[in-house]
Amino acid sequence: MMARVAAWGVGLLATLAVPAALVLLARLHGTEALLALPPAEMAVLLLGLFMPPALLLLTIAGLTQRVELITLRNALLRQATSFDSKSLVTESLVEECRNQTALLQEQVRLAISGLALGQRQVEVVQHAAAETRMQRLVTEWDMVTVELSATLAAMWRLVYGWRVPGTEAAELPLPPASELPLRILRLLPASAQESAQFEVDERFVRQAARYRATFRAFLDRAPEAGPLSRATFRDMIYGRVDTRLALLPRPNHARVIDPHTLAAE
Repeated sequence: MMARVAAWGVGLLATLAVPAALVLLARLHGTEALLALPPAEMAVLLLGLFMPPALLLLTIAGLTQRVELITLRNALLRQATSFDSKSLVTESLVEECRNQTALLQEQVRLAISGLALGQRQVEVVQHAAAETRMQRLVTEWDMVTVELSATLAAMWRLVYGWRVPGTEAAELPLPPASELPLRILRLLPASAQESAQFEVDERFVRQAARYRATFRAFLDRAPEAGPLSRATFRDMIYGRVDTRLALLPRPNHARVIDPHTLAAE
C-alpha cells in the first residue's frame, strides 16, 4: 500500500515537473524565443523535458509491479501452505473415519455373533425344556397306565371272577398287561344301541367311571400338539377303551352295594 502511495506521489511530481520546466524556460528566454526554435531543437527540448519523467514513471511502475508480484506470490504460498495443512487434516479425519468405520463393523459383527450365539442357546434351552416336558409326560403316562391297568384288572375280575370254574383252589390268572386292555375292549359294546341291550353291573360301571376320570385327568395335562399330543393318547388302546366306556350308563351312587360283593374292586 505504501509503495502505491509513493509511486503515485512520484508520478504526480514528474507530471508537474514538465509544466514547471516550461514556465521556467518561458520566463528565462521568453515565449517567442521558445516558439522560434527550429523543429530539431524543439524536438530535443521536448525530449529532454518528457524523457526523464517518463523513464521515472516506467521505473516506478516496474518496481511497483514487482512488489505486487512478490506480494501475490507470498499470498499464494501462504494459501498453498494453508491448503496443504487443511489437506493433511482432511486426510487425518478420513483415516480416523475409516478406522471408526472398521471398529463399528467389527462391533456389529461381534454383536451379530453374540445374537446368533444367544439364539442358539435359547434354542438349546427350549429343546431341553421340550425334552424335559416330554420325559415328564412319559413318566406320568407310565404311572397313569399302571393305575389304568389296575382298574382294568378289577373290571376283568368283575367279569370272570377270581377262581377257575369248577374248582375251589385254582386262581384264575389275569391276562398279560399288554393284552388286558384289548381283552376289556372286546368285552365292551361298540355302540349305544348295543350297550342298551345289556344290563351292566353297577360295580363295573363305577370302575369304568374311575378309569375314565383317570384317563381324562391325564388328557387335560397333555399338550394339544406335538409328538405326544392328546390325539396320540386317544389313538392308543387305552384311549379306545375310554371311548367304549363312554357308552356305558353313568354310575348310580345312590345305590348301595353289598360289601361282600366288592372283593373284585
